Amino acid sequence: MIERVGRLYSRSLYRHPALFLIVPLLITTVIPSVLLWFFPIRLSQNAEIGFDTKDTVLSGPRLAWARIQPSLMFSNRIAFSNPRPIDTDVQQPTVQPVSKRVRRSWADNLLSAINQVACYDSPIPLMDHLSQVILEVPNYDAIFDLKFLDKLCQMQPNISKPLSRFDSFTPYRNIWSVANMFACISPNLRVNCTQLDESDIKIVRKTIDNCWKYRTPIFECRNEKCQGTCSTCRDLPEECSSQIIHDLFYRLLPKNRDDSPFLVNTFLPVFTLTGYITQNIPVDVVLYDALESSIIDYSKKSKFELKGLLMDVKRDRLLAAALRDSILALLAAGLVMIVVAVHSQSLLYAFVVILLLALSVVGALGVYSLFTDEFPLLNLVTFVLLIAIGSDDAFLLKSNFPNHLNEDTFHTFLTHTSFTMFLTCFSTVVPFFINITSNVIVFRCFGMFAGVTVIFNYFMVVSFLPAFLLIQHRHLDCFTGFKFPYRSVFSHLLYVLLPHVLVQGRYLLMALLSIVAIGGAAITYQGLHLPEYNPLQLFTSDNLHEWYDNNAEKNFEFVSSKIALPLTSRLVWGVEPIYSLSTFRANATSPLRSDPFFALKTASDVHKIARSLEKARQLPFVNHQPKFWPERFLDWSDKYPCARGFLCCNMSNPLFSDSYLDFCLRNSTSFLATSYNDTPIFDNQTFAFVGYTAMLPTTLKYNHRFSKLTKSFEMLEMTKPDNGWWAPEWWLMSTWFDLLSSIVQDCLSSVLGSLFFVAIFAFIQLKCQALAAVVTIAGVICTSSAIVTLLGWVLGVLEAVILVLVVGLSFDYTLHYGAALPEQGCAEHRIREATSKGVGPVTLAAFTSFLAGASMLPALTHAFYQVGVFLVVISITSWTFSTFFYLPMLSITLPRQSGDCKYCEKTNQMHLSPRR
Repeated sequence: MIERVGRLYSRSLYRHPALFLIVPLLITTVIPSVLLWFFPIRLSQNAEIGFDTKDTVLSGPRLAWARIQPSLMFSNRIAFSNPRPIDTDVQQPTVQPVSKRVRRSWADNLLSAINQVACYDSPIPLMDHLSQVILEVPNYDAIFDLKFLDKLCQMQPNISKPLSRFDSFTPYRNIWSVANMFACISPNLRVNCTQLDESDIKIVRKTIDNCWKYRTPIFECRNEKCQGTCSTCRDLPEECSSQIIHDLFYRLLPKNRDDSPFLVNTFLPVFTLTGYITQNIPVDVVLYDALESSIIDYSKKSKFELKGLLMDVKRDRLLAAALRDSILALLAAGLVMIVVAVHSQSLLYAFVVILLLALSVVGALGVYSLFTDEFPLLNLVTFVLLIAIGSDDAFLLKSNFPNHLNEDTFHTFLTHTSFTMFLTCFSTVVPFFINITSNVIVFRCFGMFAGVTVIFNYFMVVSFLPAFLLIQHRHLDCFTGFKFPYRSVFSHLLYVLLPHVLVQGRYLLMALLSIVAIGGAAITYQGLHLPEYNPLQLFTSDNLHEWYDNNAEKNFEFVSSKIALPLTSRLVWGVEPIYSLSTFRANATSPLRSDPFFALKTASDVHKIARSLEKARQLPFVNHQPKFWPERFLDWSDKYPCARGFLCCNMSNPLFSDSYLDFCLRNSTSFLATSYNDTPIFDNQTFAFVGYTAMLPTTLKYNHRFSKLTKSFEMLEMTKPDNGWWAPEWWLMSTWFDLLSSIVQDCLSSVLGSLFFVAIFAFIQLKCQALAAVVTIAGVICTSSAIVTLLGWVLGVLEAVILVLVVGLSFDYTLHYGAALPEQGCAEHRIREATSKGVGPVTLAAFTSFLAGASMLPALTHAFYQVGVFLVVISITSWTFSTFFYLPMLSITLPRQSGDCKYCEKTNQMHLSPRR
């Protein structure tokens, strides 16, 4: 049946190539255009959209808490989509609008005059959230160079214009640099750094050298527990006990004085963008652009080595940078087009191949629009991947196109190539589609779009491209004939010398590459880990903002404390978790609903919540002594005086009835204080009693490192209440932990699933030689992973997506060689024939993948750059192992043939030495 359908398809294509040229064009242009007209796709400007999880244990409570938290900041009345009915009519107090404060110019002028003095005795509020500039100097001694300090001091007047634009948002006016700190430390009563001289520097250096050995006691004296009152402070020299000395060591100077080069931090009188947002102050990102440009210009002018910046603006700049990097895909397409033109000796064929790739993307966009209108920025890298993946089939088709064309030879050609391309295509599609099962939304979107794109590409290379080759062969011969001057030299190297090297050096090649693969596995196991410092890298590591995020915590004391926010557990009863309503839409979630199964109707219900809270308070990492409202309600109830004829709220009194409980609970809030951290929840529309929430403080601290965060979340899980749920108070902590957990699980399941399907495909095509192919693929995976690990990769969201592809892409070249393996002949003959037939398409495919990857290396964004690195690495390793490991390995796995090989005699090839 399959043979009959294949024969019918090849005959139709052979006889009516124009039809098979036009129909795919219509399918990939007209239909997608109509779909995109009715279901337009929008490129998200939010860099973080999709970097969230759905349908996990933590996601539902997290999303529900994110919905109710803003309302709880002002009221305990929440708007639910399912209002709970109640007969009581409750009047709400009105809130008088607050008139806007009128600025007073004399007060602002006074503040400006005071702020000209850089020194201070008390901690500067929110100093950790100010924008920062990190400079690099040769060593510790360099910071005491008066010329350097003078240039650093002159930074403020040189960037004063962009700084002044923040004056209406920020109360600070001074730049806090080592120059200004030195002026404050000097006993010569310097107002600021402009008055420093050599005598000041000598005194300051002596003071800092002396105080450096007290760094740890200085930090302990100023921490939350001590606050300047413990015995540690009394043992400090007086000159080392000031706030300026503390901040100099804690915020401006690195941890190690012997570092070379030596880093110096500087605080600007401007909050980061996030700092303003959390204070509900809208600030235009353009202001930061001007400030950064001014800092960079002054650094160049002063010959400063500018290393890092903290402004929290990288998310707002990602879209423009990603669109700029997308243009590099055109460069990759141009380079691939040149290679295809050289190989095919036809510029027209090369243009058609690039057109085919573009049509595949358009067709995939049409299908994608049916599922979601959100297009995460990560999907843009699909264009680059397709250029690398899709060009392989173009070489295979051109190399195998029959010289003596007739219906039978065309059928043989199409059957062989289409089946080989099917296996290579779907070995790549499988890991893409496995990503759809991920809990990470951006994984799902990327997997679906990339998978559909590759399927469209396969559809085009088995219909559109063979049809064009037929038309070109019959009618467009005048457009061929371009000759590459060194083609004969390369042909001799690849088709004559390489088979001889593979046969004669098979044992040495296998031994060397086996050692490389084993070493690669060890390097990957030891070195590849989840991100430790920068949760979501958006730009390349040499970007000033990414450098700060990657390195600040390693070098400066205050950063780890800034990140180590308290992990608190928010306990909630009476509110349903949020559920996902769409596989691919990030914002398609269920509305906020009250839990219809929760109610405080009996005294037993109140006792259950109180016991749950008491149990949580007594956990060793909590140890919270104050009682919560339900516990205090029980105490209040026990003391409530009851008398006949009056409503009784004493639940231990015979006069009490459960029908009174709702009134008693409400009435108690007039006597028992409730707050954001400990409050009943009421329906905003009906004022029905819906639920209760409490914030449970803990001794746990947040940390980016997954191993430490896992232990903390395991402990927090112990606070989960019966008939309720918990979520971290700062729900972004749960997002990050859930994201990392999903990355680990998805990476493992995708790689194992891909290996399983690739093994099946290998067995289908290669039969008994499938084991050799799987071993080769394993070698490629181990070696590629080790190389990217040595290049500094960590297993972030993007890297997890990319590494999943290593299985499919490592299989392609091996399969091409296996498909070229003759069915008859001795082992030597079959290896030589497979090498001669397969080395051309495989080498060209690897070279185009290399070029596509190399084109991405100038990229600004992390996604495009990492994809470029991956394509360069995987093309080299996959070609090396498939050529120098798989083919030699066949000399061991192929069956031996007794007697002489008639095929070798015909071709006059050298025999393999007999194995004993």
